[in-house]
Amino acid sequence: MATTIRRVLLVDSVVWPPGLDPDPRRDVCGWFSRWTPHALRVDWFRVGVESNINELHSPDGWDGVILSGSPRDAWTDDPVNLQLGEWILRCRDAGVPVLGVCYGHQLMGRVLGARVAPHPGGLELGNTPVQLTPAGRASKLFDGLPDQFDVLSSHSDVVSDLPSGLVHTVAGTFAAIQGIQDSTGLLHGVQFHPETDPETLRLIWNPRRELWRPRVRFDLDDVLDHMKPTPSGRQILHNFLHHFVRG
Repeated sequence: MATTIRRVLLVDSVVWPPGLDPDPRRDVCGWFSRWTPHALRVDWFRVGVESNINELHSPDGWDGVILSGSPRDAWTDDPVNLQLGEWILRCRDAGVPVLGVCYGHQLMGRVLGARVAPHPGGLELGNTPVQLTPAGRASKLFDGLPDQFDVLSSHSDVVSDLPSGLVHTVAGTFAAIQGIQDSTGLLHGVQFHPETDPETLRLIWNPRRELWRPRVRFDLDDVLDHMKPTPSGRQILHNFLHHFVRG
C-alpha cells in the first residue's frame, strides 16, 4: 500500500540581521523538517511571512501549517500581522491544522481574541521548565510527555489572557500561558521553540549578544553558553505531524 504524502507549509517569519555571511544552518524550514518521523512522508514547503499569503496560498492546498517564531511583534497592526491573522482563520475554517510557535503562537492568540503584549519582566531565554495543564494532558499534541518538561525559549512578548474559546494547555512561571488551543482542536500554539536546539539558538543570538547584554536581568552569556537539549520539542513536532496533519 502506498504511503500518503503530507504537504506541510512552513511560514518563515524569521528576520536575520543584515550583513551576515551565508550559513546553511539558518535554514528555518530545516529546523522543523529535521524532526519529521521516519514513518511519515512529508513534503515541506516554505513561504516568507512578507509574501502575500492570502493570494499565493489557499489553505485547501495544505495538510498542515506551521507558523515560525520571529523577532516581529505580534501585537502591532502592521499589514503582515493582519493578513497572516486572517489566513490563520481561513485555515481553521477549511479544516487545516495549524501549529504556531512563539510569534506564531502570539499571533494565533491575538486573532482569536487574546491580549498579546510585551512581558513586564522582559526576555525569557534558554532552558525553561513548563507544565501541562489538564487540557494539555488530554491533548494528543503532548502525547508521550511527562506533566513537567524542559523547553527552549526566546521571547519577550506573551499571550497574557485567554478569552472564551481558547484553552490553556501549557503553563510556565515567567510566561504563564505557554500553550493554547482553540475550541475546534485545529489551532495550537506554543510559546517556546520545539524546533530548536542549543546550537541553533546560539546561532540566532550570537549577533545580538552585545546589544542585549545591558537589557536583561540575568547573565546572557551564561544562559546561552550552557543551554541543554530538550527532546520534548522533537516529540511535540512528531505529534503534530502524526496526529493532526491530514494524511
